[in-house]
Amino acid sequence: MVGSTTSLVGPDDVESWITTLRSGECLSERSLRRLCQSASEVLMEESNVQPVLSPVTIVGDLHGQFYDLLQLLSPEVGGEPPDSSYGM
Repeated sequence: MVGSTTSLVGPDDVESWITTLRSGECLSERSLRRLCQSASEVLMEESNVQPVLSPVTIVGDLHGQFYDLLQLLSPEVGGEPPDSSYGM
């Protein structure tokens, strides 16, 4: 992978993993770790990806639905602020 400093993942690796997954087989733990590390490196280079501290509850676009927001912030669903950390 161009620009990668820790996980040298190439296109042949990715194609092999896709073939393995499409055949219904599982990836080895080593391959899965390499894939996750590579994906993480690519995503961290994106300007619209922001690092967050875990644990965090991720909430999608609510389209102005105030009552949906109230339900998400309830103790039964996501937890009340400031007891829970949210990313929107």
